[in-house]
Order: sequence, then C-alpha cells, then structure tokens
Amino acid sequence: MKLGEVMKKDLVVVDEKTKVSEVCKIMGEKRIGSVLVSRNGEIYGIFTERDLLSKVFPDNGLEREVGRYATTPLITVSPDYSVKEAAKIMAEMKIRRLVVVEEGKVTGIFTASDLVEVLAKHPELMR
Repeated sequence: MKLGEVMKKDLVVVDEKTKVSEVCKIMGEKRIGSVLVSRNGEIYGIFTERDLLSKVFPDNGLEREVGRYATTPLITVSPDYSVKEAAKIMAEMKIRRLVVVEEGKVTGIFTASDLVEVLAKHPELMR
C-alpha cells in the first residue's frame, strides 16, 4: 500500500507570521497535532505539539510568530513510498509525521495516527 492511497490530503497551513496562540486554537478546533507553516505561500516547515512543549512554553512564546518555532527542514517522501517504508523512516528519525511531496509540491501528510489506522485495517502490511 502506497502513501498516496492513505495520506491525509486536507492540509492545514498557516502563515509564518500567525501567532502561536492562534495556531493552538486552530489545532484544538480541528483536533490535529500539527500544522504546516508557509512563507510567501510556500510551505517550508511544520509546527507540532512537540514544538509547543519544547520550544514555545519554555520561551513564553504564545504571542510570538509561529515561524520562530517551526521545525525545518521538512522530512518529505513521495506518495509512491510504501506504508512500511514510511514507518521505518518515522521510527529511525523518531518523528511522527512525514510530509508527502509530488513534483515539488506538498500534496499530503502521513502521521503516526494514520499508520496505526492503516495497520489496524491491514496488519499484513508490516510482514
């Protein structure tokens, strides 16, 4: 099974100048653990719950711009990667999200939650 079949395509993107407090509100309302961060319309980073806890809170940065805390560079894969390949990368790099890029354009995101969901339905994929 390829990532293109199971990735989330409904991406949430915020501008780098958006205040962290607003981003947290968006993440809470949408019940998501991350947002992609753009500069001049181009996605360049990701802001995650881990960034909030490890960077923002120690810096008292809730009213600062999210771009200051976004994780870069993005760890990207092609939609042609298999779920098994994605799981291996995520485990080796100790990350919970892979950004899917096709022809230089971000087309989706594959998360640890997506992995669990896929494996619950198709446990044979990890054999």
